[in-house]
Amino acid sequence: MILASIFWFAASVAALTLDVASSGGNRSSSLLYGLLYEDIYHSGDGGLYGEMLRNRAFQGSSSNGAASLARNTDYWYPVGNVSLTIDTSSPSLSSSLPYQMRMDVAVGTTGTVGFYNEGFWGFNVDAAKRYIASFYMRGNYNGTVDCYFHSNTTDQVLGSSSMSIDQTSSEGWVQTFSTTFQPSTTGSDANNTFYFTFDGSKLAGQSVYFNILSLFKQTFDDRYNGVREDLAEAVENMNAKYIRLPGGNNMEGNGSPFEWKWNETIGSLVDRPGRPGTWGDIKTDGFGLLEMMKMSQDLGLEVILGIWTGLYLNGEIISEANLQPYVDSVMNELEFLLGDKSTTYGAQRAALGFPSPFRINWIEIGNEDYLNGGTSSYYSYRFMAFYNAIHAVYPSINLMSTINPNPVKSDGSSLDLHVYGNEDYFVSLFNTFDQASRKYPVFVNEYAATNTGSNNVGQVGAQTLGMSCAEAVFLLGCERNSDVIVGSAYGALIKSYNEAPDTVAVIKHTANEILYSISYYVQKLFAENMATETLPVTATNGSFGPVYWSATANSSSTILKLVNYDGMTGSSNAVQVNIEGSSKTTATLIILTAPNSTSVNNLPSLGGESSTITTTTLSGSSGSFFVSFSKPYEIVILVV
Repeated sequence: MILASIFWFAASVAALTLDVASSGGNRSSSLLYGLLYEDIYHSGDGGLYGEMLRNRAFQGSSSNGAASLARNTDYWYPVGNVSLTIDTSSPSLSSSLPYQMRMDVAVGTTGTVGFYNEGFWGFNVDAAKRYIASFYMRGNYNGTVDCYFHSNTTDQVLGSSSMSIDQTSSEGWVQTFSTTFQPSTTGSDANNTFYFTFDGSKLAGQSVYFNILSLFKQTFDDRYNGVREDLAEAVENMNAKYIRLPGGNNMEGNGSPFEWKWNETIGSLVDRPGRPGTWGDIKTDGFGLLEMMKMSQDLGLEVILGIWTGLYLNGEIISEANLQPYVDSVMNELEFLLGDKSTTYGAQRAALGFPSPFRINWIEIGNEDYLNGGTSSYYSYRFMAFYNAIHAVYPSINLMSTINPNPVKSDGSSLDLHVYGNEDYFVSLFNTFDQASRKYPVFVNEYAATNTGSNNVGQVGAQTLGMSCAEAVFLLGCERNSDVIVGSAYGALIKSYNEAPDTVAVIKHTANEILYSISYYVQKLFAENMATETLPVTATNGSFGPVYWSATANSSSTILKLVNYDGMTGSSNAVQVNIEGSSKTTATLIILTAPNSTSVNNLPSLGGESSTITTTTLSGSSGSFFVSFSKPYEIVILVV
């Protein structure tokens, strides 16, 4: 962000005049700008979740873009005269993790043996940060295990630690941790691997077994089993007010029995079997329910809890006769999160280190339940089965429908709309909610302009300035109606750049870099400049388009957001803004722009950001200011 103090001289003529009233609007939602978390394209494993080793517990694999329960040693490679295979011999580490990696060491072996992991497209090796490695091993070994980062770019060891092990097969599975260590050298890039090496002479002719091999870099707020620090900080800096989790289609699963099950994501990692995910890879569920809730607390985010309601993405639907166990599971989950220590599941939560109940004010019943023939069953029995059970025990929790209209017609019944389309479509939605009923609160918990102009083919991987301005126009329409639009969240929050460079997300990441899209900055600026009420605006010498606006106020400021969408520029086309009742002579002007409508942001190593944010001081007279656009596509926030 570029900070400056520049006094702009008033233009003599305004192409458009906006008179902003001092009152007369509606109360604004206190949430409005939020987040959607689902593990899509390594948003969780290999993303927010801090685990750095890939295929750490041999819970499944992927092939041709689909998750599979086939087990293999993908991402692991042998060192020395050894072979690595998947093994199911007894005893297993647990019933949840019955597969392990066997290392067979040849007779007569000497020297170093072991294996290394390639991580999630490499590793971020940072000499300023702490790391710790661990694994479970079964077998005979008395010696040292060296753990270290190796740079494939420079062919050097970047940092190391060691473990001393003295165990026998009769002891079964033993977990061993390295010392906490800081690398001696920061990697020049992410092209690094992580090694576990042993004294081959002490293992010659033997087989040893491994499971839950793990490597964590220090996490956000130093949480155990926590989240990746730089990505969490990126999310924190968005200043959002809520987060919807555990997410969208990934919660549903592609088919039975692979919906997201809350009780299989809690407790010891040994007891989390994982599952095939919706978006093409296996899920470890190391980033489970409690980890998500704790991250939300650490980031100061209100939680909208999603619950699975009997629809799989392949069209399988749980019948009414068989639905009750799934309702019971949701009620157990809510007791786990909300119950005190005297309850069965509240006591289970407390035993896991969370003595105080969490707070949940919103629950979304399902996700996109209109998909694949789900509408009829949602209306006829699925929604009400969950609604009635939850409402009877937790009457103050707001229950949200995923289909419009809401099956419940009482005032205050809320619903979630998902909006995707091209740039032109988003601009056309500006006034969509102007005439909406004020009886039924609405969340737009997934939205994204996925392509430029009127193009409907594929997606643009990094949002252009034009796409981001179109989204901003849509958000202005939501903000103008924020008495009924409770919240909005981009779909999706985070994706791996390596895996999904050609689909949109607010944030893209590699092992060691973050791409902040222009849409990221739109949401950040809008969330940072929220207010408590809307204000009426009277326009003279023009109307909406190509300039769009929304006016709001809080106890100290009037905030006018403007989007120039392929409009005129320069002082002769300035917008005159008159704030009713104001005598102020200076205002803060925040401008988000980029060189042209097709400009995009990129990873630092691939050219970095084209967008800029400038904060300036604008001079005016008695609450009157002239705002000029410097580019045909530009987002301006005036704070008076």
